[in-house]
Amino acid sequence: MSHKTALLNRITTLQTIMREKGIDVTLLRQNADLFYFTGTVQDGHLVVPAYDTPRFWVWRSYERALKDSPLAELDYIKSLRGLSQFKELVHSSTLGDAKVVGLEMDVLPASLYLFYTQKVWPHAKVVDISPMVRTIRSIKDAHEICQIRQAAHKVNVVLEKVPYFLKRSRTELDLAALIEAELRRQGHCGLMRMRIWNQEMGMDQVVSGSSAAIPSWTNTPVGGVGPHPAFGMGASFKEIKENEIVSVDIGGWHNGYCCDITRPFFLGQPPKEVLEAFEVVKALMAKLESLLKPGTIAGEIYQFAIDFVDSTGMSSHFMGVGNNRVSFIGHGLGIELDEFPFISKGNDMLLEPGMVIALEPKIILRNYGVIGLEDTYIIDNDGCQRLTMGKQELVVI
Repeated sequence: MSHKTALLNRITTLQTIMREKGIDVTLLRQNADLFYFTGTVQDGHLVVPAYDTPRFWVWRSYERALKDSPLAELDYIKSLRGLSQFKELVHSSTLGDAKVVGLEMDVLPASLYLFYTQKVWPHAKVVDISPMVRTIRSIKDAHEICQIRQAAHKVNVVLEKVPYFLKRSRTELDLAALIEAELRRQGHCGLMRMRIWNQEMGMDQVVSGSSAAIPSWTNTPVGGVGPHPAFGMGASFKEIKENEIVSVDIGGWHNGYCCDITRPFFLGQPPKEVLEAFEVVKALMAKLESLLKPGTIAGEIYQFAIDFVDSTGMSSHFMGVGNNRVSFIGHGLGIELDEFPFISKGNDMLLEPGMVIALEPKIILRNYGVIGLEDTYIIDNDGCQRLTMGKQELVVI
């Protein structure tokens, strides 16, 4: 399947759902959604009618959009003041007659929402198209799976070098810098996209020892001190010491698509407490892998993990510390790091073939650090395949 065919199929799927829901026009503005449906990230308006050809009105950069996107209907908006031009373009076509309009209401800024609803479609009913778009995006096509496989291959190249990097590092930031430099050499764009508002993530999360128990504003099981309160998570100036766990959580990336992997490293001889915690995590991961199959309810996988860890007596250390524990055990990913489905408390979404999911069971030991695994999987017709590579082991250095 060509990339153009994949894009057109995605648009056709969206239009089918729009017709089922009675939505006349959908407007997409968010970068990840634009990339998914157009093949480029440019500042523009993708307008998808339920029964006609989509139009992509681009401000910056129109020239790059022409080069990157295989879509036929591209038009130029002259400047940021082109919002008024966009309104005129809509009103001069049948698009302005839409009775029901879909907007990405989970990510659209309030000022733009008010402009579209008061100036462009003042008489239309407005609905949130985001859940429908995110559901479509949760099922990866062959092109997307290929990109994620490549991301997994690249991140494995980097992960294999971590023991060498670790021996050269003095601080968490030293180690993170070496990892990130290698990721960049592999073609990483330098960031990981997230959809949830005010959630930010770099290429990796490197924490050692007690810093793993330091919470952050991000909805993640592990926080970290970070380099400054301005970005208080992940690697810090803390020195990496003997007899503590170094957790390396890497976000791989290839052609716009990501994967996620975590491995624990231990400097010295791991004590019994650390080894026992790792055995719990490894056994749980094996159980969770067996549940990743079509028809399984996402929330039931989460509850299984909670019950399993409760039976080991380690529940107070699982997926965070104290009041900072998160209510998920895994997440979908693709263009963004936080895609559907979430393997989370009470989530009744069914797993389907083509979904890509990262499982990340983690136990935080205040005296030693975070002992956790994370791997990326694709759901197939029979169960799941692990895309990220390497042994699921505690690496002793």
